[in-house]
Amino acid sequence: MRARRTVSARITDRDLYDSGLPHCWAGAYAALSPAPALGRAVHHTAESLNRMPAAYRWGTAAALRLFPVAFRAVTRRHPAVATPEEIHRGLARLRALPGFAELLRLTTALALYGALDGTAVRPPNRRKEALR
Repeated sequence: MRARRTVSARITDRDLYDSGLPHCWAGAYAALSPAPALGRAVHHTAESLNRMPAAYRWGTAAALRLFPVAFRAVTRRHPAVATPEEIHRGLARLRALPGFAELLRLTTALALYGALDGTAVRPPNRRKEALR
């Protein structure tokens, strides 16, 4: 018998940076503008998204790939070169679109939590729990 292989849509820090979302976060939120905080935010967001069920993760990965196109459609600028004013306007317009509203709400909350808390999601230590 052949072993069944599963396809994983693992979301990496690079995927988030490529989407342009971190630049938008940094332009829209002062807490995310310092590089160390933004780095923690990106890492926390990627690790948290990877803990979602596969179907949600695939949809999120697809939305992240489409984000630069959607942002450019509403602002005429790529997120990586947009000014803070363009970022605010673009995010406001994207929050009005089904799908992107949920993506922005989810990723922004995770990013702010990751930057302010400074920790990444870790799987529970099953061995430690068993000893209790």
